Amino acid sequence: MVMMLQHAHLEDARALHALREELAHWQESAGIIQWSPGETTSADFEEQVSRQEWHLVRDSGQVAAAVRILDADPDIWRDSDTAPAGYIHGLMVARAYTGQELGRRVLSAAESLIAERGHTLARLDCVASNETLRSYYRARGYTEVGTHEFPPELGWRPVTLFEKNLPD
Repeated sequence: MVMMLQHAHLEDARALHALREELAHWQESAGIIQWSPGETTSADFEEQVSRQEWHLVRDSGQVAAAVRILDADPDIWRDSDTAPAGYIHGLMVARAYTGQELGRRVLSAAESLIAERGHTLARLDCVASNETLRSYYRARGYTEVGTHEFPPELGWRPVTLFEKNLPD
């Protein structure tokens, strides 16, 4: 499959939500603490897609992978309004593509888009207890730079913060 990252369209919001739910159910069944079924809605994806935050890879018309890219993330990164960074969220690869390095290629493409926007850092986060995902990001050149705890009323798990210097 030739990988080409492209902007998601509003009609892709349901497919993105379905992929997120599929992966959340898989994670839950595998004992992976990261996403939970039902924590997002199609409306969430519609809103994010309308802001052109989602990028995806299609294969035979289906969403094979997706990633959300932001220019600021003040809810997690206190300095996001002044840092020269772009923010990666929601990296998803359909289970049918496991083992094909698609996640690595999407992450690399996201980093390139962030650099094209003039940022010198790529930042992301993951649930702090997810050591497998933390190792995955470290293996791709990301450095752990801290943690972020959410207010208890949100019920969200603490996350580990990562960043990577991007080439000029």
